[in-house]
Amino acid sequence: MSSLDYFNEIAKSWNVIRSEYFDERLKYKVLSKVNIKDKVVADLGCGTGFLSLALALDASIVFSIDQSVNMLKESRKLVETKKLNNVYSIRSSIDNLVLFDESVDVVFINMALHHVKDAKKAIGEMHRIIKKNGTLIISDVQEHNGEWAKEEMFDEWLGFSNQQMEQWLIEAGFNTVNIENTELKCKGYSSKGEYTETGIFIAVANKGGLNYEI
Repeated sequence: MSSLDYFNEIAKSWNVIRSEYFDERLKYKVLSKVNIKDKVVADLGCGTGFLSLALALDASIVFSIDQSVNMLKESRKLVETKKLNNVYSIRSSIDNLVLFDESVDVVFINMALHHVKDAKKAIGEMHRIIKKNGTLIISDVQEHNGEWAKEEMFDEWLGFSNQQMEQWLIEAGFNTVNIENTELKCKGYSSKGEYTETGIFIAVANKGGLNYEI
């Protein structure tokens, strides 16, 4: 089974599964990092809309992007239930985004980058689609040793170090990078009862002359 097959299979259960790994507070921490009022934003690896639904309350347009058709279907159900008319669901891989160059003000990718095989290339794609003076916000897990996650969760990366993340962002062309190691944790059990707990970081990177402080 591939990562795509896995997420297509668990889409209907993802909201419950996700809530066991990390809690709602992460959403509000991420949203507090940048003003999205009337902005065009993208939510990469959107899943069932954990961030997209909240972004839609303030942003003018939300591109809700995932490679899993079933995840997008579940997200659309919630969008329609809430009668939101500014969320556009798009199927796309993260390392080869279908969006135009410099087409969005802010890009969010929450707890999804560790599922991308070529994560560095994906960050380059994010830089490409962000407008000048735009912002990228990555929230993901810090490095850990839970090898089981590669087999059972189809993780490509066992988290990221601050140094690695900062280096990739600068090499992609972002000129201001701030990384916060939050007090929040991501935790899970393998099918064999192995327990892994690791921290969650939030990286804010700017493309241009504005400076966002954490």
